[in-house]
Amino acid sequence: MLQTLLDRMEAPLGSVLGDAAYAGRRNVTYVAERGGEPYFPPKFRWTARSRGHPAWRRMILRYRHHPDVFHETYRFRANVEGAFSAIKRHQGPFLRARSAVMQRREAGWRMIARNIDLVARSRAAREAT
Repeated sequence: MLQTLLDRMEAPLGSVLGDAAYAGRRNVTYVAERGGEPYFPPKFRWTARSRGHPAWRRMILRYRHHPDVFHETYRFRANVEGAFSAIKRHQGPFLRARSAVMQRREAGWRMIARNIDLVARSRAAREAT
């Protein structure tokens, strides 16, 4: 599933953040091959043995030997999760459109509506003080 999502992006990936559900050797290798740097927190008993996936070993060793560097980048995932949570709370967790094209448009408009709402609240708060 991660590969399908990343295939839609044409630009180089940069840092790719995700939870442990996406942390598999194939996903980590795919991200690295596309020019990205994978940041998936490993589960407790995972080993750094690459088994043909050197990007996996690099990611695990970065997590173990440089946890401050790993967490400095991974902390930005909380911003993304918070934004999606706010949109779901504000506008509901489901898209009403049926086709994939219209769902994409609806999701985009929801993002725009959320940003407009944030700007309006920010301006109102500034004017109130």
